[in-house]
This record gives sequence, C-alpha cells and structure tokens, in this order.
Amino acid sequence: MKKIFLSLLVILSANTFAQQRCGTTLRTQNLLQNNTEFATAKQKVNTDTKKWMENNTNYSIKSIITIPVVVHVVWKNPVQNISDTQILSQIDVLNKDFRKLNIDTLNTPTVWKPISADCEIEFCLATTDPNGNTTNGITRTQTTVSSFDISDDGVKHTADGGTEGWPSEDYLNIWVCSLDNLLGYSSVPSNWTDPDDGVVIAYQYFGITNDPQYGKGRTATHEVGHWLNLDHLWGTGWNSCGDDQVNDTPTQEWENYGCPSFPEDPNSCNTTNVNGDMFMNYMDYTNDACMNLFTEGQKNRMVSAINQYRSELLTQTICGGSVAIQEIESNEKILLKVVDILGQETKERKNIPLFYIYDNGTVEKRIILE
Repeated sequence: MKKIFLSLLVILSANTFAQQRCGTTLRTQNLLQNNTEFATAKQKVNTDTKKWMENNTNYSIKSIITIPVVVHVVWKNPVQNISDTQILSQIDVLNKDFRKLNIDTLNTPTVWKPISADCEIEFCLATTDPNGNTTNGITRTQTTVSSFDISDDGVKHTADGGTEGWPSEDYLNIWVCSLDNLLGYSSVPSNWTDPDDGVVIAYQYFGITNDPQYGKGRTATHEVGHWLNLDHLWGTGWNSCGDDQVNDTPTQEWENYGCPSFPEDPNSCNTTNVNGDMFMNYMDYTNDACMNLFTEGQKNRMVSAINQYRSELLTQTICGGSVAIQEIESNEKILLKVVDILGQETKERKNIPLFYIYDNGTVEKRIILE
C-alpha cells in the first residue's frame, strides 16, 4: 500500500506541480485509441523488430548511420528564437550521446559498463533542403501562439501557428517552441506513415542551457530514442513493471527523478536484481546530469527501426561530409563530483590523478602535489 501511495504521489506531483518529462506515451496512446491504421501497424512492431534482429545477426558491424536533421524554431518572443549556437550544441550532445563520446560515461556503474553502447548513429544539420537548395538545416517561424499543446500537434502545422515539416523519409524534423507543461515528445515508428512524424522539444531544454535540471540536451536524446523505437525502461505505461522489449535493461517499476544513488530500488517488481534501476539510462526521467548511457540491446532495437521503418536514411546524401564533434562550453561551470581513474566518486586526495566533472559536461584531470 505504501508503494502504491508513493507512486500516486509522484504522478500527481509531476502532473500538477512540475514540467512533464515526456509526452510520447500520451501521444502514442491517443493515436492507438483514435487511429485504427496506426493501432494495427503498432501492434506488429515488436514482433517485426524481433524477427529482423534474428534474421540480421551481423547488423552490429554495419557502418555509421548519419541522420539529417532540420530544426524548426517556432517563436513568439525573442527568447524563444534560440541561437544557432544553442542549436549546434544540441547536435553536439546527440552525437556524443549516441556515439558514447559523452564524458560522463565515466559515471556508468561498473556492472553496466560492458553493455554501454556506441550506437554508431550520428546526426547532422541538413545542408540541402527538399528543393535541392543549400540550407543550414534551421528554419525560423514567428507565431502568434503563446504556447503549443501536444493534443493537436499544432506546432507542426502552418494553419495552427506552426510550420510544416520536411519530408520525414529524408529528414528528422525537430520542432523547438514553447510547450504546455512538457519538456518534449516524439512520434514512434511503424509501417503507418505518420503525417506529423518528428520530435518536439521545449526551447528551454534544447541544447546546452541554464536550466539546472534539464539544461544539458538530454531531452532530445531521450525523445530521439523514442523516434528510433525505444520505450521507457518501465514499459509503455506508467509505473507498470512493464517490458521495454530490451533484454539487457533491468525490469523497472516506475520512472526515476532527480539524481538517485546506485543501487536504486533493488529487487523491485519481484525480481532478484540487486543492482536496481538503470536510472542513468537516457530512457529514464532523471536529471540530465545523471544520464549517461544507451545499452547494446537498445542500440540493436534502434538500428532495427532504421532498417525497417526509416530505411531511406541509410542511403541519404543530404548531409555531405562528416559531422564534427564540437566542444561547446559554458563560461561558468559548477563542479559536480570528483572521481578516480576507476570512475568512483572520491574526495580530493594528493599525489594521485583525479578527474573533476563539471555541470557543462567538461572534465579536468588534476594531480595535487604535496
């Protein structure tokens, strides 16, 4: 009874008093209830994904997949019209997170380091638009809408104050705008053609920002995970001990917030999992600074989704050259923790190398000599 009460308290707190981390489940469930074509196609996704992986056992050795991105900035006031630098910082975060180049991979618990994955997926701002013209991969649309709602996907339609997406078979469309009580949401893949395919992120949480909880760009990492067929770790519902269809992620009872300590909630859902929740996984709800991995199983599921439902991306030439992994740093930084060469948190000590991890994603190696 106590755990049920706590679960309800977490849900009520998130719904009533704070920003919702993700609206993808709500959007998907609304489509399942109101669109029979989508419901039929979605029902087949998990079976088709399993079959594809069984029939393509060497998929993990394929070359790097690069996804062209177009960012649609829809703004009413100047603060919502985010800079090119902020947009580039988000592309940088996506590339680091999906290629396991994020420095905070040091914080992955030792037990899960062997399954922490380089997903071999990269992102670039498109250099060619649908008409063949040169572009920087960014569109900007001024609107009279104060804030957009998930219920009608209005940000994706000119008639509703938003802007139309580019062809989804060629581009990952990301809309950045003011959102009602949401950090972001995404469409999910299937054999049904979603006319509103793409990702939506609130402008405050897109790229590197000053937000103390969600200012490191991990909302987009999370939502692009959904766009590539990843579920939340606890399954498709809320607080469900459900199945995320990935074999190497532990069964999880509910979402995690803040920055828990390892192990969190061991042996939940009547399991014998002493390591607890994989709360540092990008598909949980923890603070950006506490997220640091996708697993090999999640990688396999995403690669399968690209091959089955987004296969045009495998042969695209829109991006041109390779994507540079940029180092974009904030002028101000806050020390989060000090770790030793094994990645274990420690206090400052003399005469040994230590790593100082800051809130802007940077790491400094120091040796304090006597």
